[in-house]
Amino acid sequence: MNDAIRISSPADILGFIPHTLGFTPRESFVFLTLRENTLGATLRVDAPLFGDAVGFARSMVNYLAVDEQATAVLLAIYTDDAPAASAPRPFHDHVEAVIQELEIAGTPLKDAWLVTSEHWQNLLCDSDAGCCLPEPLESITDGQLNAELIFRGSSYQKEPGTTYALFTGPADTAEQIREALPGVLAGELHSGRTLWADALTRDGWTDPATAVALLACFQRPDLRDVMFCNVIDPEQPDAEGSGDLLIGQGIAPDWNRVDRAQELARLLIDAAPEGYRAPLLTLIGWLAYLKGQSSVAGDHFALAIADTPGYRLAELMEQLVNRGTIAPVAQDAATAYKRHR
Repeated sequence: MNDAIRISSPADILGFIPHTLGFTPRESFVFLTLRENTLGATLRVDAPLFGDAVGFARSMVNYLAVDEQATAVLLAIYTDDAPAASAPRPFHDHVEAVIQELEIAGTPLKDAWLVTSEHWQNLLCDSDAGCCLPEPLESITDGQLNAELIFRGSSYQKEPGTTYALFTGPADTAEQIREALPGVLAGELHSGRTLWADALTRDGWTDPATAVALLACFQRPDLRDVMFCNVIDPEQPDAEGSGDLLIGQGIAPDWNRVDRAQELARLLIDAAPEGYRAPLLTLIGWLAYLKGQSSVAGDHFALAIADTPGYRLAELMEQLVNRGTIAPVAQDAATAYKRHR
């Protein structure tokens, strides 16, 4: 955010999580680092399905260690699974292992909550103490912080996963793109870059002719790559030697411009017939990766490959995300994503 937001209650923290992830998690562990009294990084992982609680906890601590300024950690577990008969809470062994490993790492677990589809409650207190009674989910969604984030323009999906509507535009759109391609392939990179730069800096660009021209530009791989790069570095003339930029190393993005690029890509997807959406899905996924939103990124890479089987850039980015790689830009508090008004 441009301006600091005040978080004063567990409900506020739980209200913040879907906004920072971009969706409401399900069957997930969500860790948030604390830097004294300030929220730091957010890490979401699938809820563990099997044993080896210690191995899971150590992996989480290794991920969280990326935030070198962290002084403590918060945890929210999203699940509708009932705890085992002998356990006081879901994932009891995993939670205990997380507590122990975080203590060893010097970033203790300060608090934790359980969130189900019906209620939320404290996960660490003694049930006999009466401090972990279930609270309604409305106390999260109706809270002041959630309202403020929405007022600032933030939104999120109610369910994890990503879908886009089937193409319902003019039947000859694919033909128009194919007819535009020879000119794009024969032209200079500068022409496509200029069209993309103009689209990123003005409103009202979404006339059908401009949409077709941009869709054709994204079908040319070397032009596509520099259009990706120009979201971060508008002056870069081509994508040669852009490996560090693509993995998010040594960059300080204009996040307003990144948000704008994602918005434009979504609008172009609506204008794109199936089979022409892979570059746009990959662009949205790549920018989500730079933001540290690995789940959103992975969803888009998978959709890109489904749209165009064997789409190489999406396959490479999917491998990067599946290895658990966090973009260097997202690891540095000075350059990490900050949602703007």
